[in-house]
Amino acid sequence: VTGTTGARDDLSPALAGLVARVRALGNGVALYAGFGISTPEHAHAAASLADGIVVGSRAVQVAEQGPDALRKYVSSLRGALHA
Repeated sequence: VTGTTGARDDLSPALAGLVARVRALGNGVALYAGFGISTPEHAHAAASLADGIVVGSRAVQVAEQGPDALRKYVSSLRGALHA
């Protein structure tokens, strides 16, 4: 997969099509979305298409604010996944 990693304002509009193309291969492997996910809204939207999400750049940014900030951030993502 190609793309620029990092926190973004919006998810890529190409995500749904990419997920559909990969699923059409029918290989049954778990599919995780991970480019640009930085908000609970992004997490919810991406998880509605894929089997899970991967958060990198934004989590590192939040971790720089300390462990409590990271716990709160991860909790917000988890809540969005189960909403």
